[in-house]
Amino acid sequence: MVLMATAVSAAVCGCIANPPTERDMQATVDAAVLEKETQLETKAAADRDILLTQIAGEFIIQLDQLRSDLSSAGGPSSAGDDAISGILEPTAPYWIATPTLSLSAGLSASQPIPTVGSGGISGATAVSGECVDRFEFLSDVTFPDGTMTLPNTRFDKTWYIRNSGTCDMTRQYKIIYISGSEVAAAKEFPLFTEDKLLRPGESTPISVPLTAPETKGKYSTTWGLKNPGGKIYGSGSAGNVYLTSVFQVGSQYNFYENLSGAICRDDIGLFFCGSSDRSSGRGAAYYNASPTMESNYAGGPSILIAPPAAENGTTRVSFGPVRVTRGTWLRSAVSCPPNSPHCDAFVRLLIAPNGGTEQFVAETHETNDGLTSEWNTNLSDFGYHDQDLTIIFEVQANGGVTSDDLIIFMNPRLTDIPPR
Repeated sequence: MVLMATAVSAAVCGCIANPPTERDMQATVDAAVLEKETQLETKAAADRDILLTQIAGEFIIQLDQLRSDLSSAGGPSSAGDDAISGILEPTAPYWIATPTLSLSAGLSASQPIPTVGSGGISGATAVSGECVDRFEFLSDVTFPDGTMTLPNTRFDKTWYIRNSGTCDMTRQYKIIYISGSEVAAAKEFPLFTEDKLLRPGESTPISVPLTAPETKGKYSTTWGLKNPGGKIYGSGSAGNVYLTSVFQVGSQYNFYENLSGAICRDDIGLFFCGSSDRSSGRGAAYYNASPTMESNYAGGPSILIAPPAAENGTTRVSFGPVRVTRGTWLRSAVSCPPNSPHCDAFVRLLIAPNGGTEQFVAETHETNDGLTSEWNTNLSDFGYHDQDLTIIFEVQANGGVTSDDLIIFMNPRLTDIPPR
């Protein structure tokens, strides 16, 4: 089941390792939103600096062109040119006035492009005496476009939007299916599942529950908003840029591609999945494209998990639910980083079938021994097939925590391809 250098394995279906923990999706989405806001604010500041530099450069070019035009028209002599310079270019100290800019942090080249025509669906336009419904797409929060998943897997697609109109948005607003693959149980869902008011200028995550089809292939589904009066509109000033979810259904589920939609928790509480910052003493869980394993093998895409700075501190990363079929394998290489002499942690795999009690499946004791463990677990051996599974990676420090306590999960995946 699990091959390892220094490892203990267990396969006890029905054996309860830990009581089930509450999966607070809203809290982890809120944490992701906070991280996104910081990223967007930083990008907006950088874009503003670039634009101001461009404006200053264009001003200088136009000034040079004006000099050239005056000279070609038989303007003043070289002495007169100095006079012109005195008029056009103030003596030091001086500054160039620039317009006040209002840049949208949400604008980017990666925004969805319109995928449907107007056909009864139009942008929000102002009517005298009425407010205007409009929103901006800011980013994906969970299940980013291009993610690979297994057939029949249920997931929440979450987008982050800003109310850029003048109307208050309430739960009477709907998220409505526009076109593409029909992968939801309904054609529309409430914008909010509880009483909430999104005022103009405010931002929020919004979600729809989707299910991956049974047939393998690429799928794309498009969604918009509908106001209480029945008007359907998309993002942007013209209201014709719609929200999309694009995903691939195949024989493999890559955990690292689904980290943004996971639930990350340490001994203190939930934290944002994707942050590598350990300065506050919190746990961490983040993606690395190709870290070096303890055996000095330059690995593939990985998730790195660190415990919090506490005695026997524990970090848990929960994925799913994921629908698995008979013959599905959970595979990953597991190790400490190289040159981390104080790395010492217990690494556990737990599974909760159908949202029920967590069951202990495997454990490895990772130390800096120069070796890499291999997790090759046939889930059918434990009775896990044709079920929705929540899969938990747990890292617990063995005693006190140092900066060396970091576990690499290289190429963690669910696949129908067994080990060779």
